[in-house]
Amino acid sequence: MKNFIQKIAKFLEPSKNLVLISLAFWVTHILLRVMLLFRSNPYGFPFVSKPDWFIFHAVCIDFMWICNALVVFMVLGGIATKIASSKCVDSRSATPAIQKVAKVTTIAYTVFHSVILLFTLLDNEVMRFLGGHLSFGLMDTYKDTSSIAMFYDYVANDLSVPYLQFVVLVLMLPLTYGLYKLLYKHYRTPDGLRMKKSVIAMVIFYIASYLFVYFIWTGNARMAKLRPVVSLVYNDLFVTKKVAGLTEKELATYRTSYQNLWQRVEGDNLWKFSDAKEGHGLPLYRVPTAELQNSEKLAAQREMKPNFILVLMESHRGLNTGYMNPQIQPSPTPFLDSLAANSHVWMRMHTSGVPTTGGVLSTHLGIPHHSRLAQATDLAHVTLPSFVSVLTENGYSTHYMSAADPAWDNLGVWMAKWYTAEHYNREREDDSTFMDHAAEFVRDTLSKVGKPFLATLMTRSNHYPFNFAAGMTEEEKARPLQERINVTMNYADRQLARFIRAIQNEEWYKNTYVIIMADHGFPLGENGVSTMNGGGFSNISWIPFFIHGKGLDVTRDTTTAAQIDIAPTVLELAGYAVPNIFMGHNLLRDTETILNADSTSVKKERAGLSLGAYSGYSALGLDNYRVVSKTASNDEVYLFNDSDMRQEHDLAKKEAERTAKMHATLDTLIKISDYSLEHGL
Repeated sequence: MKNFIQKIAKFLEPSKNLVLISLAFWVTHILLRVMLLFRSNPYGFPFVSKPDWFIFHAVCIDFMWICNALVVFMVLGGIATKIASSKCVDSRSATPAIQKVAKVTTIAYTVFHSVILLFTLLDNEVMRFLGGHLSFGLMDTYKDTSSIAMFYDYVANDLSVPYLQFVVLVLMLPLTYGLYKLLYKHYRTPDGLRMKKSVIAMVIFYIASYLFVYFIWTGNARMAKLRPVVSLVYNDLFVTKKVAGLTEKELATYRTSYQNLWQRVEGDNLWKFSDAKEGHGLPLYRVPTAELQNSEKLAAQREMKPNFILVLMESHRGLNTGYMNPQIQPSPTPFLDSLAANSHVWMRMHTSGVPTTGGVLSTHLGIPHHSRLAQATDLAHVTLPSFVSVLTENGYSTHYMSAADPAWDNLGVWMAKWYTAEHYNREREDDSTFMDHAAEFVRDTLSKVGKPFLATLMTRSNHYPFNFAAGMTEEEKARPLQERINVTMNYADRQLARFIRAIQNEEWYKNTYVIIMADHGFPLGENGVSTMNGGGFSNISWIPFFIHGKGLDVTRDTTTAAQIDIAPTVLELAGYAVPNIFMGHNLLRDTETILNADSTSVKKERAGLSLGAYSGYSALGLDNYRVVSKTASNDEVYLFNDSDMRQEHDLAKKEAERTAKMHATLDTLIKISDYSLEHGL
């Protein structure tokens, strides 16, 4: 062991300065992380509601990338030293050459870290201001000079500490230099024993950090929020840029294909796609005709000024919802079943994105989740309207209430764009206390503001690993996941019942549409999949969805539908037809009446379309079939009949021609969707 330590010390001696520089910059990065996570954003709200859930990961992530950079520079310096030594004729001439290489390496390493530190500060401020990381896409969005003036105004009006950014900018490099000098003085010992021990401690801490971040306490949303600048640059240069953008010719072809398909599914001519300037050339941009805007139906809905309560049930699977899967007995969702029995129910509803960020954003935007990017963080700077922003602009009081921390996965940034206010309290994370507060707020405050309102509720208790429900016994927690989810879904169902019963006798409730749905499902071994990143099968995509309220038929609708349909459907109920970029369809649109041979009239069944992107996979439901595919790949393609909700019979080989055609359509729609999300309005 002693010889091993001596060998390490001998190897590190020429790189001693690099090690000390690394430690000094690491301490400065820790200080920047503290200033980011424990401060409010410029608008006076906490940047994250649980900084203690982030800071240890941030410290470990920064330590790992700094150590990785240290190793790279040490290797490069070693190679340069070897080359310099080989060109010298004797050891005396080699010494100055080696010293020169060491000096150049030290200067380059210091400059590298100084630049990264400056961009880290800028990235932190961009996160506080816009909610997204500094990226090439963001810089392209805000490349004009007016952005500089905007940034100065934001700094001056920062509700945390005005102008603190400039103070940090001036002091952080001198502070780092001071830390380096202190470390250099501390480690200046003849035997180098302190350095030996510290390096061993660094190796141990690196291993511990890796295990902590990637195995012990993981979290993709947190990791996306804490990505260091070096990772952002690498991602922009070598990952994101690998996917070629659409050429003008491709865009024109895809636009025509998409718009023709949309009109075919819509079934009428009440919307027109527009290439007008305000549409910015987006293939999704469509405008209502005068006939639609002036329709008596929309006017009557606007006059009614209905309220909306949208409840997003965490991880509620169609496979475990009683009214959707009668085979499961007893039903885990008796209240949901009873409410659905008096509502307009869509039996073939699919999520348009996973995880929660995907489902929630798809529901609001009417566009599937991005197929490659972490949309909530990577595209936070893009202007994307939602159905909520339309309601807010038209006088609605809109409130987003979540039992889970919306700052965790950056959803809070998006909700702040659209809603009048957000509600989250760390002490109300259980669905029981959350629903109690929501009922009280809606009943005693929101219903009395003198405006129609939208209250969106996001539950939490039915979340993987399905042991969050209050009062679960040890026996219940020990059950397999496939059984445990029934316990947590039942618990969430009971809390939903308490919420509805607390408000259903209020006078305003008669003028309220209650919309119940899930954000997504969860794979529990079906189709050979047991992780969220394992495919787009019905175990993750098939979800409950129904609307209960005045004037709606009580029916079980088998129209193929998806979360992208929510936005246009809610606006129809509110009586608004506005230009939009929704890919979905109004699920309550009028259908054509046709005559049978015996002269009896029936309404033609609505055409439907479902579309979603699911962590590397995508899926399309159309013309009574559903294709599931690994995104932009022919390696994995499955085809199912739309009525095969368990997706037990793959028809891809039997229906090869249909599979190829639907797969091509899916590829087109996903490319159009991604393009539209990246460009916004």
